[in-house]
Amino acid sequence: MNTRRLKNYLIAYLLLAPSIIFLGVFTFYPILYSIWTSLFTRISGNSLFIGLGNYIEMFESSEFREVLKNNLIYAVFSTVPAVLFGLILSIVLNSELKGRGFYRFAMFYPTILPIATASMIWVFLLSQSIGFVNHILDKIGIASGIDWVNSSPYAMVSIIVVYIWKYSGYYMLLFLSGLQSIDESLYEEAYLEGANVFTRIRKITLPLLSPTTFFVVLLAIVNSFQAVDQIYVMTKGGPHNSTNVLLYYIYEYGFVYWDTGKASGASSVLFLILLTVTFFYYFGLQKTVNYER
Repeated sequence: MNTRRLKNYLIAYLLLAPSIIFLGVFTFYPILYSIWTSLFTRISGNSLFIGLGNYIEMFESSEFREVLKNNLIYAVFSTVPAVLFGLILSIVLNSELKGRGFYRFAMFYPTILPIATASMIWVFLLSQSIGFVNHILDKIGIASGIDWVNSSPYAMVSIIVVYIWKYSGYYMLLFLSGLQSIDESLYEEAYLEGANVFTRIRKITLPLLSPTTFFVVLLAIVNSFQAVDQIYVMTKGGPHNSTNVLLYYIYEYGFVYWDTGKASGASSVLFLILLTVTFFYYFGLQKTVNYER
């Protein structure tokens, strides 16, 4: 290796060093430490090495299996509608619609709110006695007096609704950025050839929007496994563990029961799930993405 190439390598690594140090301290070290901690349990204030004992105990527990099932249900029924709703909103608000700037802001506004604040708003809206939702349902004769956040399956429906309301506007904004990078001449040519609006969406918009869709779906999946704020504010995992998800389970065992071994084990499981989903999603669907505009 000549001196010039060595110098270039040194400069490159020096420029990368701050990012590598940051990732090492705040990402890789916590992951490795969490995995190491999951191999211990605390007995009478002392740490005792038990190997995979925490993992075996978790997967033998009906509570943990229910948490995994809840998280899967939450992920599917929150991600799919939020992404679809965001896509539809972006297509509608990308057209020459009068007042579209106001509508874009109105749809994006929930994203600005902290999730805890948004959850508190929905707790009042879904209140059994004074909630606006029950008031409307009672007026139109559908139902009355539903205890949305304290009864099953309504509690799960409630936290899913909050997710969709909170994140659809954000996904809409991402889709809008993708739509505005598509060449308008493609739509004009398709229109002149007699293609209707649905054909143009199917043949032009969706294929050319695939990189954005790919990113948004992956982001939505990750977000759905990071739910904890709205669970804490709205249901606290209840009723009867029916809305408890992985991150709230980790919070409970780590900061309520102070069982750091089990909390670290659950964190490792969550990390492995997200890593596996990301790996198979990225390498399985990457070939279907069209990056040519």
